[in-house]
Amino acid sequence: MTKIILITLIVVSSCESNLNKKQVTNNNEKITWSSYDEYPSVKSCNELIESNLIKECFKNFLSKEILKNLKLSNIIINQPINDTVNITLLVNNIGAISISNKIIPKNIIDIIPEFDKLLHEAVDSLPVVLPANKTSLGVTVNSKFQLPIILKSN
Repeated sequence: MTKIILITLIVVSSCESNLNKKQVTNNNEKITWSSYDEYPSVKSCNELIESNLIKECFKNFLSKEILKNLKLSNIIINQPINDTVNITLLVNNIGAISISNKIIPKNIIDIIPEFDKLLHEAVDSLPVVLPANKTSLGVTVNSKFQLPIILKSN
C-alpha cells in the first residue's frame, strides 16, 4: 500500500499544473459582439450610457476629425463634386487608427488627383482612441468601422 501511495505522489508531483497559467491565442476568427462589450471610443463619448449612442458618437467624432484634417481648402477644382468616398477604418487593440479599405470614385480622383494622399494624411493625424474591449475575454480587440465621406462643391 505504501508503494502505491509513493508512486502516486511521484506521478502527481512531476506533472506540471496549468491552472494558474493564462493562455491567450490570437486567431482571425470573427468574435460575436455582445451588448456588454465596449466599442472603441473617446472620452467625450464614454460619458454616454447606451452602446449604440457611444458607437454613433464615435463615428461622428471620426467624421468631424477626418474632415477637419482633410486639407482640401487649398485645392482648386474646376467642376462641381457631389460624391461619396467610402472608407473602412481599423481601430487596432491599442487604439491606433488606420485605413483598412477605401473606395474612391474615379471622378474624385480625376478632379483631385492627390485625394488619396490627403485622405491618408487626415487619418494618420487622428489621435489614439480607446480601443474596443471584449469584456467576456477581458482583452482589447481590433475593430472596423465603415465611414462614408460625402464631398460636395459648387
